[in-house]
Amino acid sequence: MFYNECMRKESIRSDEEKFTKRLQLMKNHRRKHSEKTIENPTLISIGNSRIIMILSPIDRIRLNNIIHCYDQFSGEPSSSTYCPPSTVLCLRIDEFFNRKKPIFINFISYFKHLPELQTLNVDDQVSLIKQNIRLLIPLNYALLKTHINSKFRETPRIQTIGCINNVNLHEMFRSLSNSFVDFVTYDPVIVKLLVVILFFTANPLTTRSIYDPVQFKQLNNIKQFQSSYTELLWLYMLEKYGEQNAIILFTKMITKYLYLQIVIDRIDSIIRMNNDIDNIDSLMQSFLQLT
Repeated sequence: MFYNECMRKESIRSDEEKFTKRLQLMKNHRRKHSEKTIENPTLISIGNSRIIMILSPIDRIRLNNIIHCYDQFSGEPSSSTYCPPSTVLCLRIDEFFNRKKPIFINFISYFKHLPELQTLNVDDQVSLIKQNIRLLIPLNYALLKTHINSKFRETPRIQTIGCINNVNLHEMFRSLSNSFVDFVTYDPVIVKLLVVILFFTANPLTTRSIYDPVQFKQLNNIKQFQSSYTELLWLYMLEKYGEQNAIILFTKMITKYLYLQIVIDRIDSIIRMNNDIDNIDSLMQSFLQLT
C-alpha cells in the first residue's frame, strides 16, 4: 500500500511537470511563430485603461460556444421542483447513483454537442464518455452549485449505507466538487474549458485505465482536440490574468484534478466491493465503468 501510494505521488509530480513543460513549450512556440498564433494583438482603450486583446475572433467564437453549450445542455434537471431533504437521507449505493443519473445524462448531452466529438468514430466517442465522465462529474457539480440560482448549494444530508468501513461516498464526492468551487467562483469560464480539455484525455490516472487501456481508433485526433482547447484556455488566461497568474491557475487546477483521480480510484474500489452494484441502473453501471 505504501509503495503504491508513493508511486501515485511520483505520478502526480511527473504529470504536473509534464503540464508545466507543455505550457513552456507552447510559450516558446508562440515566441518563434508569433505571426501564426497571435498575429497582431489588438490594443483597445477603456476609459484610461489600455488592454491587449490576445484572443482572435475565432477564439472568441469557440469560447462563447463552449459557454453557451454548457449552460444550455448541462443544467440542473427539474431544479424547479427540487427540495433538499430536511432529515438525513440514508441511501444504498444503487439508490445513491441512480439519483445521479439525470445529472450524468445532461452532462453527457453537453459533450455530444461538441463539434470535435461529433467528428470522431462512434466507438471512440463512447470510450471517451465511459472513461472520463465519472472523473469530471465533481467539476460539473462545482459549476452547478456555484451558479447564483442553484439549489445544489443547499447540500442535502446524505449518508450512503452498506459501504466498506461505513464510508460515505456522498461526502467524498462533495469534498471533490468543493475543491473546485473556488476556481468556479474566481472564473467559471476556466473550469468550463478545463472540463473540455480533460474530457479529451486518452489515459487518465486510474487503475482501470492503466491496466485496461482503451485502444482509440483516432487517438491523434483526440490529442489534437485536447491541445487545441489547452491553447484556447492558455490564451484566455494570458489575456485576462497575465502570464504568471495563468501558469499558477493552470498548475493548481491540474494538481487538484490529479488528486481527484486518486480519490475516484478509491471510490471505484469501494463500489466494486459493494453487494448492491447489480441493482445500479444499467446505464449508470456503464458510466461508472462497472461493465
